[in-house]
Formats: sequence, structure tokens, C-alpha cells
Amino acid sequence: MSKSTAGPRLAVIAATGLAIGLVGLGVLSLVYRDFTLQWEPVPGGLGDRATLALGSGAILTLAGLLLLIARTRAWGALLAGLFIGLWVVGLHVPKVFAAPSNLATWLALAECLAISSGALLLFRGQGDGFGQTCVILFGVACVIFGLSHFAYAQVTAAMVPSWLPRRLELAYLTGAVHALTGLALLIGRWRRWAAGIEAAMMTSFVLLVHAPLVFAHPTDRTELTLLFVAITLSSAAWSVAA
Repeated sequence: MSKSTAGPRLAVIAATGLAIGLVGLGVLSLVYRDFTLQWEPVPGGLGDRATLALGSGAILTLAGLLLLIARTRAWGALLAGLFIGLWVVGLHVPKVFAAPSNLATWLALAECLAISSGALLLFRGQGDGFGQTCVILFGVACVIFGLSHFAYAQVTAAMVPSWLPRRLELAYLTGAVHALTGLALLIGRWRRWAAGIEAAMMTSFVLLVHAPLVFAHPTDRTELTLLFVAITLSSAAWSVAA
């Protein structure tokens, strides 16, 4: 497959995956009348929390539905990128400033930053300074993912399927891949390869880790949220690869 045909096809794959993930997260917010767990840490005392959560769920669902239609795909990508970007700036950045040594707050920020950047790339592409900035921000997120795998290696290893050997070593390996692909995106070398490797690895997490857990616990809200976040993250990576 040539680069001229690979890019548009990957963009469609990325848009479809983002749509599935966003609609899934939106529906969960609508059903539970609550925000997207730690990815949308809205503080208390902001009026009617349930109503605000319903509004958030409606926006996520709308963005996902718009992404499914070719004619409205760019608007869905823009809506998703800006809305989740608002989570980054308004919700996660203050938490990072409040506890800069807490890697868990950085990880939550990085996941939303990666999703927002990937969505905005579907809207704008990488052909100008704005697109290049989105790629760099995605690279920063990948480096943070890598650091978290090393800092929380035991937790990461526990998520690796039990039938795979050397789970702790796999946790370190995936952390190294995250960090190296992120660095490649930051320095501008082998970007297509780096993004493709990152996207493939994230997709393997969906298939090997999160989908089996949802199959075993189909009504567990946390597992469903983790699955849809993983789908959205891997799709954002495919957007960079496109």
C-alpha cells in the first residue's frame, strides 16, 4: 500500500475508532448521570452535577456520531478535540500544578492530551504548524505513558494476561516502546513508523487486556470505561500515523 492510499485509510480507521470510543464514553455518562471517572475530574460544588454530566455525555456522543459520517467527520473531530482539550486545560493542568510530583495526575493529563491531539489532527492534518504541534503534544503524552509504566511496573504487569510469559518484563518493554516512540515524535525522526508502532501496541492493549475483561464483566462500569478510553487512545495514535 502506498503512502498516498495508506494515510486516508488510516484516517478512516482512526475516525471510526474515535467514534466508537467517544460514543461509548458518552453513553456511560448518560446512563450513570456522571462524568468519565478520573479522565473528567470535575470538582464538586458546580451546580447540578448530574445535569452537567448529562451535557458532557451528550457532547461526547454527538462528536462520535459526527465522526462516523464522512461529510461531518471534520466537525466531529474538532468538537472532540476542543472538548477534551478543555478537560486538559481546565481540569488536569490545575491538578498537575497542585501535585507536580504525582505521576498519576500526569498520566491522566497525558491520556486526555493524546486523545485531544489525535482528534484535532483528524480535523486539521499535519501539514502546518498547528498539526505539527499536535504531533509534538502526542509525543509528550507517549513519554509520560512510558514513565508511568516504569513507575507503576507491578500494576502494569498485573494487567498483562496471565497466559503471557514474563509479565513484569513486558511491562518494562511496553514502557520503553511508549517512551521511544514519543521521543521519535518529538525530534521528528521516523514519525510515521513511531506512530504506527505506538498505535499497534495500543490496539493490542484493547484486544488482549480490556476486551477480555469487559467480556468477563460486561456490566462493570470501570472496565467499560477503560475499554472505551483504550479504544479512543489507540485511535488517536492511528490518527497520528495517518
